[in-house]
Amino acid sequence: MDSTVRFLPRQSIEQVEEGSDLAPKFDDRGLITVVTTDADSGELLMQGYMNAEALKLTIATGEAHYYSRSRQVLWHKGATSGFVQTVRELLIDDDQDCVWLRVDVAGGASCHVGYRSCFYRRVPTGGDFTAAQRDGHVDLVWTDTQKVFDPVEIYGDAPNPTQL
Repeated sequence: MDSTVRFLPRQSIEQVEEGSDLAPKFDDRGLITVVTTDADSGELLMQGYMNAEALKLTIATGEAHYYSRSRQVLWHKGATSGFVQTVRELLIDDDQDCVWLRVDVAGGASCHVGYRSCFYRRVPTGGDFTAAQRDGHVDLVWTDTQKVFDPVEIYGDAPNPTQL
């Protein structure tokens, strides 16, 4: 299905920064950073990566596809959980090395841990850091305590993608 999507070679700064050619820059591992937000609220849902195939599939299908660095596989978001991310808008930054997806999320969750967003804890800074600091250790502050789903019910005994 992605065979109809073509990226043009990067030939000039003008082409990349001011032109209409899609010429993404993948890193030395063949990946491009993706930031995903809720299309209505603007809430940051997740940050991930795409390889060329994932980007082509996202463009062709209108549903978010990523590349899992930990599992080293192409990943259609929601294929297992049902929490598919339908792309409302796909933007690329000025030098075409970062993608921003604005999505609608079926089921309302994007985090494999069960929360709506992968960003469910805050790192204290400034005065908050001083108050929370214990011998240099920083305690994270929970910003979301309600899970949208139970990961065990959804994923069963599938391996956890988090790497230590």
